Amino acid sequence: MRTAVRRILSRRLSVADVIEIGMWLTIPYLIIGLVWAFFAVEDVRHLENLLTTRLPAGANMAAYLLVTALWPVYLMVPSVCTA
Repeated sequence: MRTAVRRILSRRLSVADVIEIGMWLTIPYLIIGLVWAFFAVEDVRHLENLLTTRLPAGANMAAYLLVTALWPVYLMVPSVCTA
């Protein structure tokens, strides 16, 4: 087990490889975030009400995108985000 981990960690990666890995990891993160935002309607509405004064035309889309991007925060600290 240790040798397999060492072999994987000793492999040299280019900058393009690291960017590609990051992009592939972004896909499940965004899918989970979209599902979370779809089912967390009250969080989206609450954030939309807060953003309406700043972004009157795009508050609903900004709220949806913020809940999508920040779903781990909503998962870990629900009392702060829904207050």
